[in-house]
This record gives sequence, C-alpha cells and structure tokens, in this order.
Amino acid sequence: MYTALHAFTQRPAPFSLYTSSALWTRPHVARQMLAFHLDRENDLASRSAAGIDAIVDWIDDRVQLKDKAVCDLGCGPGLYAARFADRGAGVTGIDFSQHSLDHARAQAAQDGQDIRYLHADYTADPLPAGFDLVTLIYYDFGVLSPEQRSTLLARIHDMLNPGGYLILDVLGMGSWKEVAEKSSIEENLMGGFWSEGPYVGMQKTLRYEDDA
Repeated sequence: MYTALHAFTQRPAPFSLYTSSALWTRPHVARQMLAFHLDRENDLASRSAAGIDAIVDWIDDRVQLKDKAVCDLGCGPGLYAARFADRGAGVTGIDFSQHSLDHARAQAAQDGQDIRYLHADYTADPLPAGFDLVTLIYYDFGVLSPEQRSTLLARIHDMLNPGGYLILDVLGMGSWKEVAEKSSIEENLMGGFWSEGPYVGMQKTLRYEDDA
C-alpha cells in the first residue's frame, strides 16, 4: 500500500510510461469506454453526435470524401468511419480495442456498409497503404511522446498516396491555460468506471511548464 501511495505523490518524467493498450483493453474498462463512446450527449470519450457531424462536414468540405480511400486511425466503434462511408468514401478503421471493433463491425453489417475494420496498434503493428486521407481524431496524437509522434508521422506518410491528406485533431494552447494541478482520492472514482468491484481511485493532474 505504501508503494502505491508513494508513487501517487511523485512527479513522473513526461511520457515515461505508456500503458494505453493495456489499460483500455481491459474487459470491464473496454465495456465502459464503449458505453461512453456511444453516449450521444457527452464529449468524454467521443464527441456528441452533433459535434461529430460538424467535424465530418468540415472534412468533407475540404477533401471531398466521395470515392476517396480513407483510413481512420483509432476508429473506436466506427462513429467517424460510418459517416465517412455515408459520404461515399472507401473506409478502413484501425483500433487496438477488439471490443469497440466488434461493435463497429456489427453496426456496419446492420447498416449495410462495406467498411474494413482492422485490429492493430497503429504505433507498432503493420499498417495498410494506398489512402487518399488518414485521420487521427480526438486528441490521440497529443498523448504520444515526441518520439512516438515522429515515428507515427513517418508511418502515416507511407500509408498515403501521393498528394494525400492527414487530418489531426489536437488541442490548442487555449486548452493548456485551463489545466490546473490537482489530486483526488475517491471511492469508486468515476462511478465504477475502472472496476466492477468496489475500489478507491486516485487521480492526479500535473502541469509541465517547461514542456508546454
């Protein structure tokens, strides 16, 4: 117990740990994440339905999705991929959550959409090529280390056809100004999101001024 509490008080080096694939694919958490993704009224995992529609409109206005080969990295349950397909694009979605992909495939089959969904970690696993557009939406790029970002950009370059587009969804410095350092310890933090059984959750937010 002391070891866990002591670790909570420390200030880790930026990007010294990267546990996303292990964290978000835990069965209970994966189910919780899918429920958050599919909640059309909040922006906690994906944006609201209206927000997603606005982004897809923005993308379509700029690159004309019809007949484009599109890859949505980190596609989750296919909320953007399905809309891209509705605009006439040939769509591939890639995600490391099998739970979300199962939902995406079932939804595509129900809606009669021909969308290819691949189970892969886009930072490490082989990626397909031949795309006119690659998207990485909902701040995924920002959680990667500088080295991971550089590697991923090179990988995406190899995925794109000549003249292809990459669209990233990132936060601006205005959002940084709203971040305050804080810590909390709470029983069943986030209403049971992290475990089916009772637990005590610890959450800490740190600002790294020199790396902003």
